[in-house]
Amino acid sequence: MAENGKNCDQRRVAMKNEQHNGSFTDPSSMNEKKRRDREERQNIVLWRQPLITLQYFSLEILVILKEWTSNMCNV
Repeated sequence: MAENGKNCDQRRVAMKNEQHNGSFTDPSSMNEKKRRDREERQNIVLWRQPLITLQYFSLEILVILKEWTSNMCNV
């Protein structure tokens, strides 16, 4: 009985150091990722990255048209 309790305690200690849903990420790496994402968004302008800008524009137009047609069908 004592051995079983010992094993359970060891498992609990080991589980405290892990994240159960996905991989563990520390807050500093998350802040770094947010900073990089913000910089990338600021660099997406027509004169710097015209193809990516046009791609996002096209996707946004498709979303707007889909919403518009959906609203027209519901009226």
